[in-house]
Amino acid sequence: MKKTVNKGVLTILFFALSAGLFSAAAGPGIGITGTYVLAGGQYPAAIKKWNASAVYVIYSGPPIRPAWRTAFFRSDTILNLKGLTDSAGKCIRAYRLIFKTVEKIDSVWQVDDRFKLTDKGYNRGNQVLELLAYDEHGKLADQFLFNYGKKYREAGREAPPLAVLLRQAEVYNQSDRNLYAAGAAWVLSIGINRYEGDMIGPLENCESDARSYNAFFRDQYTRLTGMGSYYHEYVLLGKQATKPAIIEALKDIAGKAAPNDYFIFNFSGFSYPVLFDSVTKSTYFFPYDTLGFFKRMLNKEEASREKLNQQLVSLKALQEHIQLIPASNQLFISEAGNSDKFRVEFIRTLMQNSPTVTSILNKNRVIIVPNGYGLDVTYCRDSLIRKGPINYYITSPDSSLNIYDLFRTGPAAAGIVYKLKNREMACQSARVAYFDIFFEQEFLRQYKDIFGDEEAVTRGLKVKPHELAKEVSGLEGKHYALIIGTDHYRGRGWNTLSNPVGDARAVAAELKDSYGFEVQLLEDKPMDSIYAALRNYYRIAKPGDQFVLYVAGHGDMDDELLDDGFIVCTDSKPVEEDPVRNSYISYTKLQKMLNNIPARQVLVLLDVCYGGVFDPNAFNKAKREGTAGTISNRNVLQFLKDKLPLRTRKFLSSVGTEPAFDGKASKHSPFANLLLQVLRARGDGSNGLVTLSDIFRVLQTASLNETATLRITPAMADFGNVDAFSEFIFIPAGQ
Repeated sequence: MKKTVNKGVLTILFFALSAGLFSAAAGPGIGITGTYVLAGGQYPAAIKKWNASAVYVIYSGPPIRPAWRTAFFRSDTILNLKGLTDSAGKCIRAYRLIFKTVEKIDSVWQVDDRFKLTDKGYNRGNQVLELLAYDEHGKLADQFLFNYGKKYREAGREAPPLAVLLRQAEVYNQSDRNLYAAGAAWVLSIGINRYEGDMIGPLENCESDARSYNAFFRDQYTRLTGMGSYYHEYVLLGKQATKPAIIEALKDIAGKAAPNDYFIFNFSGFSYPVLFDSVTKSTYFFPYDTLGFFKRMLNKEEASREKLNQQLVSLKALQEHIQLIPASNQLFISEAGNSDKFRVEFIRTLMQNSPTVTSILNKNRVIIVPNGYGLDVTYCRDSLIRKGPINYYITSPDSSLNIYDLFRTGPAAAGIVYKLKNREMACQSARVAYFDIFFEQEFLRQYKDIFGDEEAVTRGLKVKPHELAKEVSGLEGKHYALIIGTDHYRGRGWNTLSNPVGDARAVAAELKDSYGFEVQLLEDKPMDSIYAALRNYYRIAKPGDQFVLYVAGHGDMDDELLDDGFIVCTDSKPVEEDPVRNSYISYTKLQKMLNNIPARQVLVLLDVCYGGVFDPNAFNKAKREGTAGTISNRNVLQFLKDKLPLRTRKFLSSVGTEPAFDGKASKHSPFANLLLQVLRARGDGSNGLVTLSDIFRVLQTASLNETATLRITPAMADFGNVDAFSEFIFIPAGQ
């Protein structure tokens, strides 16, 4: 397995350090952010050693006073850095170092105010920057290609020269990272010829197929991008292809892949459909480590679903891990089908049996599987080819097409399909139409054309973000978000967590850059700081505003004396020292504060243990887990005009009265992962906007997981004074 750099939480760390991303992170009144040239004689000693052609200062502080401009500047050049910092205080956010030749800018580095390297950028031409981000320990945390030319073209503007782009305080942000990064490829190819034990007879070509798929996709990716270093391969053959290794590879990819990336999965080996009752059938992929697994265990009389799930990889378990992979472009190939129903089951499982949920997530998935039983060899005319038929049709040389065109709509994808089907026909195989290529996006379009939507959701008019903003400008005000993440706790008994701060940074960046929220980010802050921030929103929020509170960290519950739930703060005392939880944030008190904030729409997102106890009816044994609401069959603009004026007070939590999963270190929690995927889709697969009901649908579907480590039990309800039929709506910022 080829180890690669982390693209999870640490990616967001880079954005937090990059100039401009969180320019409003500390709340109203933080000051201004700008970029100034630093005169050569003013370079700090730590910067001089790099011999940069030019240095820009990313300024973030109080407005530049006329007296300062006279004393310390000449035009936009800083002539006296010390005088400026002595007068303005801690105002230098970062230094940007430009390296260039006579002809062009070659690269750019950025260091923070302590001169620690945070990122590098290399000019790859054609309005593309290769960006490398580093964590606080100086290790590479993220690497991708930023197509800034595409960003400006899609906005209907001419892209600035690179020299002008680098003078901007914010070169790119989280939204740009999601929308305009040239996709890396993440390929998991599994092949098993011989299994442990004697239950499964030897296969011939599965391992060679897995190798050839990987080599083919690597070559095609290099041809497509010219950047082979962005191809990440996980090839598991024979004894390497154990269940733990397969699951670990999926988790690793989920933590590193980005929305614009490609994910390709191939399983070449043995599978078997298990009939648990007269209706329920589930196909299981067999990893290598099946010693002691006997065929009689697959009979419905003796089949133990728990035992099967422990030793094998069900299609459902595979889907559960794949749903956490944020890559939009996904290709699945398998000739392991062991029944004529394999194709339908594979497609239904990956789509989670819900076209609506699939539309919300807006993945671009392609599935290539046999229409019946899979074969290990190919009969082509009078020749026997030692490859599976699908492998042979895909990997046969053809320089005129690139397999990654499957992810493009229209003639490009159709050309690939035509070529593959022609190869099958040319072989004059005894099995006509041996395989099928399923395009999820095409299916969803046809489904909606024929049946309408699965529920009575909005249809008929999808409005672009800038048009939405214009139409509803009189109905909405500012968007505020208070984002809280706590990893570290002083109180005994509250263990350190791995992901809340990273989750908080990612949600903050997404709300700011994709939805135009003014974000305040609190990391490992004490209770008083959180209460102070909430009080501030009571002062500044207006009736037309939106307010989102997101909390990730430890939660607690007392169902004996207090009948209340609590947010654990970094300074919360141990329970035995504070039995009435005075050093904790009470849900009851929090509800009252949030109910009184003047903003018309208020949403609470809780990724903490016992988050469902926020529901006022939790201790009355009332039903907490809400159902996804429906939207009347009207166009989007009418829906917004109907819903935005309504007073909204809603909460959504990752769990009800159970512990919440933090997730693997340096990865997002399952709740944060799915929340971010829905937000990043920006409503593109549905109606051009995102509702709380959309988010809940996705979480509710994911709650049916078989895999305990991924299990969530989302709870959603109203609180406070709320209008009936209200809805919290995220409107993407205009592009």
